[in-house]
Amino acid sequence: MKFISHFVRESSRRIPLVLHRIQNPVHTIHTHRSAAATMDTTVHSAGISEVHHVPMSVIKRPIPSILDEQKVISLMDTIKGEASEEEVPPIDLLWITGSEGGQYYFSFGGCHRFEAYRRLQRETIKAKLVRSTLGDLYHYMGSSAPKYLA
Repeated sequence: MKFISHFVRESSRRIPLVLHRIQNPVHTIHTHRSAAATMDTTVHSAGISEVHHVPMSVIKRPIPSILDEQKVISLMDTIKGEASEEEVPPIDLLWITGSEGGQYYFSFGGCHRFEAYRRLQRETIKAKLVRSTLGDLYHYMGSSAPKYLA
């Protein structure tokens, strides 16, 4: 895994968070690091150690979720506890910069975590930002993907 993670980190298209804050001060994202944040939780976010608190209101979920109600309730119970909330891994967000500098955040996984945070009326959710392009989005959405993002 370390061998693969090395190449994932080297080929990453992420830009520094400082540059993101300068270009898009409206949606400032606060960096948060913990022991769980350094774990490679998915193929997409392998090698990304930064965990951010992203406003729920800016996240687009274009594919409807099919949820296991018991799993959502269990996650809600875990998130309610300050100590146990750290046990909930961050979701992965595809982070796309539009042609006019707009910032877009798409989520396709983590549907139970997202729903638990939504039901608890949390303003933010822990997430790893995976720098992406419209081409990457097309792989998830096919012809339903937007052709243009401002």
